[in-house]
Amino acid sequence: MARVGVDVGGTNTDLVIEADHGVYFHKVASTPHDQSEGVLKGLSELCEQAGVKPDQIDLIVHGTTIATNVTLEHNGAEVGMITTRNFRDILHIGRHKRPHNFSLHFDVPWQSQPLVKRRNRIPITERIMPPSGEIVEPLNENEVLEAVALFKKRGIESVVIGFLFSFLNDAHERQAKKIVEQEMPGAFVCTSSDVANVLREYERFSTAAMNAFVGPSTSYYLSNLQEKLVSHGYRANLRVIQSNGSISTVEACSQRAVTMLMSGPAGGVIGGKSEGLWCGTRNMITVDIGGTSADISTIPDGHIKIMNARDSYVSGHPILVPMIDLVTIGAGGGSIAYVDSAGGFHVGPRSAGADPGPACYGRGGEEPTVTDAQVVLGRLDADKMLGGDLPLDRDLAQRAIETKIARPLNISATDAALGIIKVINSNMALAIRSNSVARGVDPREFSLLPFGGAGPLHGVALAEAVSAKNVIIPVAPGITAAMGLLQTDMQYEHARSLITSLSNTTTETIDRINSLVKELVSECRRDLEKDDVPAARQEFQRIAECRYHG
Repeated sequence: MARVGVDVGGTNTDLVIEADHGVYFHKVASTPHDQSEGVLKGLSELCEQAGVKPDQIDLIVHGTTIATNVTLEHNGAEVGMITTRNFRDILHIGRHKRPHNFSLHFDVPWQSQPLVKRRNRIPITERIMPPSGEIVEPLNENEVLEAVALFKKRGIESVVIGFLFSFLNDAHERQAKKIVEQEMPGAFVCTSSDVANVLREYERFSTAAMNAFVGPSTSYYLSNLQEKLVSHGYRANLRVIQSNGSISTVEACSQRAVTMLMSGPAGGVIGGKSEGLWCGTRNMITVDIGGTSADISTIPDGHIKIMNARDSYVSGHPILVPMIDLVTIGAGGGSIAYVDSAGGFHVGPRSAGADPGPACYGRGGEEPTVTDAQVVLGRLDADKMLGGDLPLDRDLAQRAIETKIARPLNISATDAALGIIKVINSNMALAIRSNSVARGVDPREFSLLPFGGAGPLHGVALAEAVSAKNVIIPVAPGITAAMGLLQTDMQYEHARSLITSLSNTTTETIDRINSLVKELVSECRRDLEKDDVPAARQEFQRIAECRYHG
């Protein structure tokens, strides 16, 4: 039997198969219009290369940028929201925090690009009160029906339900969800208590709204991929990596798509950590440089850092979901170099992507990229790219750099290419420092692990720039992220808020805490049992976060 890891990036799709007779790697161009096409093409070619039949694969672990792309491009579903009367503007008001305290020109993402438009946030009469979750105003079901009728009239197919204090009592959310599902069969419906059953209404509503925003696209993609795999003879269990580095089922990720927002970079951090440990180093900085972006993470003492859910933001929106602590910038092999109207020289974040790709690919791209610069400088062998499957045209790369950079700046093509590399390296070095030095971590005590398709080309320069201890290049740097997918575990996280004081604990307080912990463990156990994980292999970790009184 065999296991496969498939990591879809903005430019390339990386694959690795681990079979009884060996390990095989493969890489194909991503297909942004439908990522499943690139996945199936890569799987077919990889199976042929490894001599493995589709029905001999028993596990496929998938890392995808589908949810990330939706947030970056802001092209998610048109979402309707049902919420407590007089509180529909919580998503607009937020925490009254200015992104930049002393700037007169700044963007407020939750207002300029709302996850739910104000006209689609419908207030409903209901009220639950703290601290016990007592119902003081029953849910007005007629108003819910009126909201549903309005959603149907407007063509909305994704609905989020978020009521005040539902983390104490979710009866009204479940009641409203049942009505919406009955009246809008086939619509994507989620509640805030399903997605983030904790206090802080703005963050909870934002997380649930993001889930509804990316949910339809993500669930369609995953179900479509699963159906295509079956139709092509693959009988393997399909698992998806989540933002915290664990894997989950297609069904679970479809319902809680918000857990996949950083699915793409997670595999690279796990794969980089394993490579570092195999080389005997426990302090490492992973730099995953692909065609579109660079993902940077600091791993102290061999432990991957998970951000507190309260500190997690995606595209400016707070997301109460645990994620691997990393920094992502628009710097990769496909990053486009250009001269602006004022004569300023820039590289990225815009990328040539997989189509048309860098000019040297010969697919119609005319703008110079980092890859073109590497070809002009002779650092990439034009005849050996992807084992010769992707021949590069040095003349096209030279022409693009001369036309767009060298002539406008009155410099040679070689100097222009060196300038492109220097700028992109400076951008990445700043990002490395923001994830290390700015957080009290000394890079001089860490090994730098550059990987991804472009990683090793920049590794030594980056290590010198941040004074890293040494550089470790993985055996197969281009597919390190895909290898990381096969080194993670099935994991579920459930959280709940409990309003009580520990200053004067009573037997009743202790019983409430223990009862809640027992419920959470039962929910995790139920999820693991659905995945056929035997009881002997189930492990549970209990974590409590407390605040100072007052």
